Amino acid sequence: MGRPLKIQKSSTGSGNGGAAVSVDLAFPNFGSLTAPVFNSPTQTLDDAQYLGVVGGAGPTDTPSATNPRIDVTVNIANPSGTGIGVATGYIIRQKGSHKYLVGDATGVNDGSFVVGQAYQISTVGTTTNWTAAGAPTNFGLGTIFTATSVGGSGNGAAFSVGVCVLDDDTTPAVGLMAITFTTGDSTATTISKLTNKFLLDWTGGSTYAATSVIADKRYVTNFFTDEGTVIKSGTTAAANTGTVTSGQQNLLDLAIVDNVTS
Repeated sequence: MGRPLKIQKSSTGSGNGGAAVSVDLAFPNFGSLTAPVFNSPTQTLDDAQYLGVVGGAGPTDTPSATNPRIDVTVNIANPSGTGIGVATGYIIRQKGSHKYLVGDATGVNDGSFVVGQAYQISTVGTTTNWTAAGAPTNFGLGTIFTATSVGGSGNGAAFSVGVCVLDDDTTPAVGLMAITFTTGDSTATTISKLTNKFLLDWTGGSTYAATSVIADKRYVTNFFTDEGTVIKSGTTAAANTGTVTSGQQNLLDLAIVDNVTS
């Protein structure tokens, strides 16, 4: 159903003299394409916008109104198996069709780390002994490590990290997460599967059984408009016929994936 999510991040490669460079911010906008095909019947996308969505690792991404990133609600499991709690999060990496490595954007200060919990450095600080807490010697902003101690009394901080699976609940249970979308000015609806260009809803039911998934409706993702349709690759602009499971779906509805811009 498409490729895994791009992830916004900053690179400090030598190609820019060591200065941070933002990468994978977005997809090529319509203005950069030859003979672009916009949404219809009314065009609500412009040359500066694009189809597709991206994740982003909280400490190192650079979202903006031009290039947002996906907003996520997470409930990461801690080493004891209980949940850290429902919180705003971010996507670090896609690990499967429904599974992601995510961060909890609630900061944890040096001295409050939980042994065995994974973290991503969000504030390096000047007085935290990160290697004593479990980080590698080449630590920096965005480094992921597993805590080997509670830390000390420094001024650094980190975000909790864990693997979560998409769920049909905006207040997810332990080990689960939620991403929502809107279409046609609807209320926010949870996503069952998400790639860089498409999403599935939960029309077929709140399970990942094959009989449920084949009945889930597919949408084209973006950050800017939930109006109109686009032509499905390999089809024509003819009207859809039948249903999702038994028919010809030529036109896909656009959906706005909920996002953050700063």
